[in-house]
Amino acid sequence: MMAGFNLNDYEPVEVRLAKFWEEHPNGRVLTELIHHGDGQFIVRTALFREGDNQPFATGYAEELVSTRGVNQTSALENCETSSTGRALANAGYAPKGKRPSREEMQKVERQTAKAPDLTAKQKDVRAELLKFHPESADRKAYLEKIAGRVLAGLYELSEQECDSILADLKEKETANG
Repeated sequence: MMAGFNLNDYEPVEVRLAKFWEEHPNGRVLTELIHHGDGQFIVRTALFREGDNQPFATGYAEELVSTRGVNQTSALENCETSSTGRALANAGYAPKGKRPSREEMQKVERQTAKAPDLTAKQKDVRAELLKFHPESADRKAYLEKIAGRVLAGLYELSEQECDSILADLKEKETANG
């Protein structure tokens, strides 16, 4: 158990989907990629009863590409599943009091997991970054630009990347005199 909940208390999307198909064997589940870029996906799911031209329920979800875990390789698929789970919950296919799907609660669990401890060099990078980039979003953008990839945190930086960042920051410090 993590973050004050038990994943076994939440229903997987596939269970909700089976209930939908049982009631609407000729219905439709339409997923649409609303946005993708900068490591972010947003998907919309619409549920249709047989013969309907308008959805009777919709759901949206967002996922970010990460450098570890399921979203390292399958962020889009994960987003589509979460979106479908939201639409099914909005249509009434969720147990009372358990609106989020198991997949959504796994996302909460991933986001609340403790990051690994930083190495000495990663701590040096953090200290130097604070001098030049006081805003968190600025620090993240700077790190990702230098690293050339999306980062979940400082702990993902290699020793070589730390050396490059520290050299770049030292150069900025010298230039700013």
